[in-house]
Amino acid sequence: MDEQEGFEKGLSMLKLLAALAPMLGLLGTVTGMIETFQVITEYGNGNPSIMAGGISTALITTVMGLVAAIPLLLAHNVLSSQADTLRGMLEKTGVSLIAEQAEMTHGVVPARRAV
Repeated sequence: MDEQEGFEKGLSMLKLLAALAPMLGLLGTVTGMIETFQVITEYGNGNPSIMAGGISTALITTVMGLVAAIPLLLAHNVLSSQADTLRGMLEKTGVSLIAEQAEMTHGVVPARRAV
């Protein structure tokens, strides 16, 4: 049980960062669009180059949020799967050791295990 805690150490933080990254990208998107609408309000929409800064900010932050989230999510999935595999191996080994100990206690000689 003590070893299992070590397998999952940091996984919750990885999952949190994977969830937060797109949200931060969305925040940047909204900020960029607000900036764009403020420019439109001040100067009108006749000149697309003055709106480009806000739109660029919106798109860049969206992309950066996704670029951060995708590898974090993949890493979380891989590490979580590995932790599950190790947990299963530990449980099987623990059960077999307990069964072997029980057989020895009751005078039954256990069959040799393949190592």
